[in-house]
Amino acid sequence: MAALNELQDYLGRLSTILWNYGASFPVPAVVRYEDTLNVGFEFTAALPGPSSPQPAIIKLSEIWAPVQKDVYDRREYEYDFVEHPLNRRRAFHGHHPEYFLRNYQVVVHEHCEEILKQPTCLHYYGLPVNGYEAIQRFASLWGQLGPLGCNSLRCMQ
Repeated sequence: MAALNELQDYLGRLSTILWNYGASFPVPAVVRYEDTLNVGFEFTAALPGPSSPQPAIIKLSEIWAPVQKDVYDRREYEYDFVEHPLNRRRAFHGHHPEYFLRNYQVVVHEHCEEILKQPTCLHYYGLPVNGYEAIQRFASLWGQLGPLGCNSLRCMQ
């Protein structure tokens, strides 16, 4: 759980980490979704390096729901790493918890595509992560030749 100012600080630290990697992106902000009273953020950071066909990107998105006055709990997240120069993707998602609980008895999942847009499995079992962990794991893959390791993950089908 976090207060709004703590969420803003958290987003600032995530941004600083990406900035220190040399990423470029518009300054992100925590926004309020008036229809639900939830707050959240979403932004995409372009990483330095080859920009053909497109640069590698990290996209971070979170939705936080109120649990008390001015106190929020993270309800959904999507952290994506698409490395266009190496034509691959890795992602950590926690969204549509009712669907994933009903069908797979889990609330989070992962994506792994050794070849971009050609997954061998649509969803993999995973563990919850936060934005810091996602960036750290993506940074450890970034620019590294060789497979992402999708074959070591457990498919949810």
